[in-house]
Amino acid sequence: MTSTINRLGIDLVDLDDLRARLNETLVRRILSSNEHRRYEAIKDADRKLQFLAGRFAAKEAYTKAYRTFESPLNFSDVDIDTDKTGAPVLRSPYRSGDTVHVSISHTKHHAVAVVWVESDTQKDTHEELKL
Repeated sequence: MTSTINRLGIDLVDLDDLRARLNETLVRRILSSNEHRRYEAIKDADRKLQFLAGRFAAKEAYTKAYRTFESPLNFSDVDIDTDKTGAPVLRSPYRSGDTVHVSISHTKHHAVAVVWVESDTQKDTHEELKL
């Protein structure tokens, strides 16, 4: 018998804090090569920061949803693109068989992301908390 395990992660990023730490090394640690190309194409500095903060929040939320991975997670291996409607789509080599839903939002001061993961217990090797 199979059942679905649902996991939820959320993260909030303060744009001023990210701006204070912003450098190319940090950008390359957060963004995949695809995301980096999109980031570099953005001309407005505020929009560029929002893009980076949203991707960072989504990847943090993704890690929080799982708590652990079998191998170390590199944010640059996780790619967040958009579908034809503009909604974010997360692609990852980690636990690639799971269904991952992501939502990203931002204001002038913050970016927030929520990640909801659905995985089949037959293929899930993560030990769940027993309640």
